[in-house]
Amino acid sequence: MGNYLKIGLTLMAFAIVVAVLLAAVYTITEEPIAMAELNVKLESIKTVLTDPVNGELLIDEKDIPESQEKLNDKIWKESDDETLYESKTYNGYCASPAYEFTLKDGRTAYILSGASVGYGGYVTIMCSFISDGDSMEMMRLEVLDYSQETPGLGARIAEEPVKERFFNIPEQGLEKGVKVDKDSGKSPAKTNEEEAALKKEGIISVSDLMTGATITPRGVANAINIMNEYLEQTTGGDE
Repeated sequence: MGNYLKIGLTLMAFAIVVAVLLAAVYTITEEPIAMAELNVKLESIKTVLTDPVNGELLIDEKDIPESQEKLNDKIWKESDDETLYESKTYNGYCASPAYEFTLKDGRTAYILSGASVGYGGYVTIMCSFISDGDSMEMMRLEVLDYSQETPGLGARIAEEPVKERFFNIPEQGLEKGVKVDKDSGKSPAKTNEEEAALKKEGIISVSDLMTGATITPRGVANAINIMNEYLEQTTGGDE
């Protein structure tokens, strides 16, 4: 009986020591992890607010938040949990919070993050939707999380040439619903003119770059549709 008690006390002491060590490690690493996550978010916001054609930042450099407090000042919509909106149609969600920026030319930029199911799990992206008061376009996206996608296949969604295919989707394309070329039955565009024409139909040419990987870019297209759906319901399609 004494041996059992001794073993029990030893295990309890060991568990207490481990718990204390884990708590200490968490306390030490919590702030650096939070700061790293904030820096990724801020850099992504800056990226999606940069014109993909001329590389110009569309807001004043001083208007890019440098802290969580300043970022909070840019919040447009938020919820009590991490989700602003869920879509069963597109199998995903729009994350909270969403941000609003005023561009140099007076237009409004809504910055939203959203996710839909890819091949191995959720693919999460951030998008900039630009409104002039009469129409809305999706200008640029940044891929935030694709960690469960297959290397060499779906994971290519984070490559710049692939992401660029989703840039500058006009309002009429958003209204028709964004889809990848394989789901539309259309062949991938061979010229910039053909690519622009397909985007007006909501069709994104990616099959030539992501051969054998349709599910992941479909997840990105669906995430865009979810965010646009939320914007339509929230803004009424205009300001």
